[in-house]
Amino acid sequence: MEKIKTIQYGISSFADISENNAYYVDKTMFIPEIEKTKFNFLIRPRRFGKSMFLSMLALYYDKATQEQFNTLFKETWIHEHPTEEKGKYLILYLDFSMVIQETENIQERFESYCNAEIDAFLTKYKEFIPEQTILKVNQISSSGEKLNNIAIGLRDTNYKFYVFIDEYDNFTNTLLSDKGNILYQQITRDTGFFKSFFRVLKGLTGGVRSGLARLFMTGVSPITLDDVSSGFNIGTNISLMPEYNSLLGFTEKDVSDIFDYYISAGQYLLDKEESMHLLRKWYDNYFFSSKSKESVYNTDGVLYFLLFTINKTNYPEYLIDENLRMDYTKLQNLVFHGDELNGNFDILTEIINTGKVSANINKSFSFSLLKESENYKSFLYFLGLLTFTGKTCEGKTLIQIPNETIKHLVYDYIKSILRKPYGRLNWVDDLINLMSKMAYRGDFQPVFDYIQKLLNIQTSVRDFINGEAVVKTFQLIYLNINDFYTSYSEKEMNKGFADIVLFPFYQKYPDMKYAYLIELKYIKKEIEGEKLSQEINNKIKEATEQLTKYSDDHRSKKEFSIAPFGNVILKKIIVVYHGWEMVFCSDLPPSICD
Repeated sequence: MEKIKTIQYGISSFADISENNAYYVDKTMFIPEIEKTKFNFLIRPRRFGKSMFLSMLALYYDKATQEQFNTLFKETWIHEHPTEEKGKYLILYLDFSMVIQETENIQERFESYCNAEIDAFLTKYKEFIPEQTILKVNQISSSGEKLNNIAIGLRDTNYKFYVFIDEYDNFTNTLLSDKGNILYQQITRDTGFFKSFFRVLKGLTGGVRSGLARLFMTGVSPITLDDVSSGFNIGTNISLMPEYNSLLGFTEKDVSDIFDYYISAGQYLLDKEESMHLLRKWYDNYFFSSKSKESVYNTDGVLYFLLFTINKTNYPEYLIDENLRMDYTKLQNLVFHGDELNGNFDILTEIINTGKVSANINKSFSFSLLKESENYKSFLYFLGLLTFTGKTCEGKTLIQIPNETIKHLVYDYIKSILRKPYGRLNWVDDLINLMSKMAYRGDFQPVFDYIQKLLNIQTSVRDFINGEAVVKTFQLIYLNINDFYTSYSEKEMNKGFADIVLFPFYQKYPDMKYAYLIELKYIKKEIEGEKLSQEINNKIKEATEQLTKYSDDHRSKKEFSIAPFGNVILKKIIVVYHGWEMVFCSDLPPSICD
């Protein structure tokens, strides 16, 4: 009987996958396409399988592992369709996430790591490298100069080397997060050691007779490479090319095949269609080219889900893997000018309210230009917080939040921006407790009162609130402080668009009692007196008519088990703001809508 394959979650070594009988989603069919260009650079968000892919390429091209080819690559596409360059190169593999993540003596730590890998390279391939080259390289202390001399020594031999650099920007991103931009700029400027290293690589990729035959680098952002290569001209950036859209991540067929495999093995006990529906909502909908037609799922998210559902009868308690969360500290200063919110907060407001924003994605920009709006949008795209929609608006590409996981991460980002003004107030726990009562008892008023309290504390933000969009943004942020609900903004319901909809996350909370349909109305703070009273009445009347219409959306009622199609009760809420002050909050009696 064939042994059932294990889930590869947390494994980044292709050799480990093959040797330990783990399930592998085949990506080897991309090898012939990659060979069309010699020096490649790929940007993808965190936890998308970059390391696994590079590990596979390194083994495929490694001259030293060819006797293991049939064992390592059995059942893959490339096993039956090998290219002429299989097993042709000496492989130097550098993973910059392995550079010790401390800012003290960073140059020494970087050189120590690189030199150790280069020394191991010289030992592994000593029979192919001229002896005089090995002797010379061993006398050099600079890793960049070591690389240069290896390339010189190999250029007149029958052997060339292939350099893989994984997470090239990992430790520089840490520097930006921990120490700000001063130390970062020191190492990436003309006299900086990191820029010197890439200057050598740039020279080798442009050398006609260089011993460097191929180069493949991955990262999460183009910023560092732009800073160290003076304009992003090391090789070919394949990140936005449609033919590489599904190079990483899982397609719909990939995910379906995984479920079928474990169902047939008797190890997946939950309903496949419902599980696929959950995965689409939480991990799918990434497009890595504006011309791509097929979405891809986040690799880590799918494997995390499978890890906690194999041989289980319940879904995971938490659908957001902690490994997908990011350090938001390095992003906070991008929305501030001094202590004031800048135009990038407008961008976040638009994203939260509509789920999308128009942009021209810039594939190259330096750190010093990151606060410019188009570069900021591009940065959010490369981090995976936004993705292509396949649509345009006034000549610009539309990018959007891809799924529920990312929507929660975007909310986390904004919450990190807002956290400081609250001082010692334990607002997150307080709001979660109140929303639990809102979910199970229908007690919504304390939630909106508390949100009003939070807005009052936000003195640095209040003056910025000059319209309904920003008020709505804060409502959405606070209402998404937990995972009781799947929230929607401007959701199409019964030929209209509801402001905020909170549908129960019934897969996790099957005993949830209440869903919410919320119409948020805004009145300019200049309106006062009798005109204000009249305007409040007008807004209430308008919201009542809209809620009556939206609440009769049978498709939504069925999908989310809202009465009479299930046990969940739909509450219709009207909230009216005058400037940043809430002046009305009430639900509609069931007789009005039902």
